[in-house]
Amino acid sequence: MLIGIMSDAHDSIQGVKDALQVFSKKGVEMVLFAGDMIGSGNCYTFEGFKIPVKLVYGNNDGDRVGLALEFARVGGEYLGDFGEVDADGLKIALLHGTQEPLVKAVVASQLYDVVVRGHNHCAEVTRHGKTLLVNPGEIWGHFTGLSSIAILDTTDLHVETIELGRFKTFREIIKE
Repeated sequence: MLIGIMSDAHDSIQGVKDALQVFSKKGVEMVLFAGDMIGSGNCYTFEGFKIPVKLVYGNNDGDRVGLALEFARVGGEYLGDFGEVDADGLKIALLHGTQEPLVKAVVASQLYDVVVRGHNHCAEVTRHGKTLLVNPGEIWGHFTGLSSIAILDTTDLHVETIELGRFKTFREIIKE
């Protein structure tokens, strides 16, 4: 099974659209979103997208009620601040990662086959004992200068990180 992973959209509707197009072309069967979608208007990019989407809240997601309602309308499911997802025999933890000690504790617990996190906008795929930590990077692209997503293959735990585009960072924009 292929699982699409994304995080930190920060209202980049085009970035979300680009990610969903890649996921559709690659045959992804589930999408995990690790927080900071920001606005519920992003739900419109998921209309007609027939792949299950599981989401958690990030530190910048203010209108949680609106996000939950609008994404439920298009088939998305918000799992709160922390989600557990069973997929193809794997136990996956899904969280935004605002508190680094919490991320480290969840990984160190070895209770999960995969831990998916976001927040720091930095793509990462690392093994910690039996647990694989996956951060797809950011959809937004203006924090690190790179918009990226990831695809997890549940058969062998291979993760492909996919670059969606390069952008000026917000610091570069401010200095202009």
